[in-house]
Amino acid sequence: MKFKANSRELRDVIGRVIGVVPVRTTIPAIENLFLETSKKKLTISATDLEISMSTQTDVADATDGKVTINAKEFFDIIRNLDDAEMDINVDESLKLTLKTKSGSYKFACSPAEEYPTLPTLSESAESSTISADSLRTVIERTIFAVSRDEHRRSMNGVLFLFSGKGARVYSTDGHRLVRIEDKNLVDKPLKREANIQEKALSLATKSFKAGSVEVTITDDHIRLKNADTELVTRLIKDPHPDYEAVIPSDIDNNKLMTVNRGELLEKVRRVAILSDSVNHLVKFTVDKDVLTISTEDADRGEMGEEKLQVQWNGGEAMNIGFNSTYITEAMGSIDAPNVRFALSSPTRAATIKPIEEGKKTDAAAQDILILVMPLRLN
Repeated sequence: MKFKANSRELRDVIGRVIGVVPVRTTIPAIENLFLETSKKKLTISATDLEISMSTQTDVADATDGKVTINAKEFFDIIRNLDDAEMDINVDESLKLTLKTKSGSYKFACSPAEEYPTLPTLSESAESSTISADSLRTVIERTIFAVSRDEHRRSMNGVLFLFSGKGARVYSTDGHRLVRIEDKNLVDKPLKREANIQEKALSLATKSFKAGSVEVTITDDHIRLKNADTELVTRLIKDPHPDYEAVIPSDIDNNKLMTVNRGELLEKVRRVAILSDSVNHLVKFTVDKDVLTISTEDADRGEMGEEKLQVQWNGGEAMNIGFNSTYITEAMGSIDAPNVRFALSSPTRAATIKPIEEGKKTDAAAQDILILVMPLRLN
């Protein structure tokens, strides 16, 4: 097996899949990349047994062959090379030699037969297509609320409920929740449920940046694919909560506060610098048309406070506490100029929606609702 490639181009290709390789594992084989040359194309694959990715690129002077190589060592060498042309050759003793104009490196390889078999999808699969922009927007607007608690497996991913060409998409960590409704997310109708793990979605945002993405779903897997890259991941099958049941109605949350999103984000970030390092508590005090954002640490004798103009229809003043991180991440996931908080009481969940102005873009066509549980004030 041999081929010629440019170091910068190969670095970019490996960069699409290197995130799949587990940092710690008891299975040596999956610390490797699978390299295969065929018909003047190089295919590079990686798997952690839950997620598998393959991507390909054109190479020159190639002979067919396949081998596996330690992912970290190989990638670290290539990304530290200058923009250089490389000759890569694997001999019969499974030693890979990489030569540039100024240097030479030799790596130990393993037989391709030792690499895990990458998954194939069953004939019961349903397929459609989604624009890369829409897919990336949905992921970026939901992934921040995914739970990192491994004991809450059903919350470790983003749930897609496809119905026709539209979908409802949910993520939650038990303290906050995001729901997106898009009536025209895919080109061909689907009737499937897919709870996609966070790692796979993070990889998808880096790999599918333009054009359209083919989506294929079975009972156990989902595949995302474009012209040169394919991602297959096992779906989370644990039962998920009834997300709609925890979202308060407009009748219950009828106290509305409209605020400039950018100004709120900026002021919460500043005040939060002095908040408690554990719960990041900031207090919202809304009275008439003024919102006061404050935090105080009595032990250290520190405090921070900011005021901004809002529109408030809730009548009497209200004090409510929030985790500042939840507020800043929510504001960062919205691109509308203004947002509306719907409140009920200081102990019940608040919902946040963007207020769109003018003609809707594809991103704005996705109706987003963010629920945030309050923190108890002392």
